[in-house]
Amino acid sequence: MKKTFLAILAACVLISCAGKKPQSPILIERGIKEDERSYHVVQEGFGIDPKLKKIFLAGYIAEGMNKDLVSLLWGPADKESNDGLTWEYIDYKTGEVITRLKWDEVDPMKHKGVDWTNASKLIEIEGDPYGGSPAPVFEDEGTY
Repeated sequence: MKKTFLAILAACVLISCAGKKPQSPILIERGIKEDERSYHVVQEGFGIDPKLKKIFLAGYIAEGMNKDLVSLLWGPADKESNDGLTWEYIDYKTGEVITRLKWDEVDPMKHKGVDWTNASKLIEIEGDPYGGSPAPVFEDEGTY
């Protein structure tokens, strides 16, 4: 009876551990897949600056993006300040901050006619601006 109980307990522990995916230090691996990005830009990208769309499609973040775009690319923040204006992405292997993002709230009264349910604008990127990925190169513009 004890052996059966221990075997079941061990199996449960293995199953619960197998379900936990370790957080990748390459942040783009935490977000949506590459083939899903164009869908989001086409379906939900109204009002997004064309340069930001291009950067998003390449899998990078940039100042001026909103929280939705960043969350789609890198997944939810690992740590968030109480006011929601600072996000941190952590490398769980080392405990170090990979990237820290600072947000500014957009005044919806200045932008009438647009859905501003996620009305924050990325204003500062500290740490690795590429989230562990190599720096992007755009053929017509060089490195951004």
